[in-house]
Amino acid sequence: MNSVLVAVPSTREMSLLHPQSVNPDGRIPFVVECERYDIAVCGVGMLDFAVNLSGLIASRKYACVLQVGICGAYPGRGLAVGDVVRVRSEVVGDMGAQEADGTFTHWSNMVENAARYAENDCGENAGILPEPLCRLKSVAGLTVNCCTGTASLSLDRQARFGADVESMEGAALFAVCKRFGVPGFEFRAVSNVAADRDPASWKVGEALAALKREVLDKL
Repeated sequence: MNSVLVAVPSTREMSLLHPQSVNPDGRIPFVVECERYDIAVCGVGMLDFAVNLSGLIASRKYACVLQVGICGAYPGRGLAVGDVVRVRSEVVGDMGAQEADGTFTHWSNMVENAARYAENDCGENAGILPEPLCRLKSVAGLTVNCCTGTASLSLDRQARFGADVESMEGAALFAVCKRFGVPGFEFRAVSNVAADRDPASWKVGEALAALKREVLDKL
C-alpha cells in the first residue's frame, strides 16, 4: 500500500487512466496498488464518493488524496476541451430551496458559509505536489447532482457562483479530506462544454489521455 491515493469516480475513468486494472465484478470501492500510488474507484456523485473515500482513508490511513476525472467547462471561462486543470475551490451548486415563485435560493443564503469548500481547508500543502502539477491552471469548481443540460442553466450557474467547471464529486473530496485532516487535491480534464447537452460531442477518451499525461505520469 502507498501513502498517496488517487481517487476516481467511475469505472470508465479508471479503465482509461489505468487500463491494466481489471474489476470483473464491478465492485466499488475498487483499489489497485501501483508502484507510486494506489488508485481507487470511489463512485459517481457526492454521496457514494464521500462514503467510499471516507472508508478508504479510515482503513488505509492515506497521507494524501488526489481526485482525478473529467469535468464540463462553462462557456466563456477560457477553457477548451482537453485542458487539464487544478480545481482549488468547490461550491455545491444545486443545494437549496425552490421558492413559491419558482426561483432558486442557494443553501449558502440560508446558512452562513454552507456548501462551500476550498483546497486550503485541507491543511498545509506546500511541497506535497510535484512541481508540474503545481503549475497547472487553477479554476473554481461547481459540484452538482444534476449536470448542466441547457445554455440558460449554464449561464445562471457560472454567473451565480463564478464557476469555471462542474463535476459531481469535487466538494465531497474537500469535505472528507478536511474532516480527516488529510491534504486533498482535485485535478480534472475538460471533456465537454457544460451548456446544451450533446453527448456525441464529448471527448472523454482524449480528456482522460491528457489527464494521465499531465497528472498521473508526473506523480
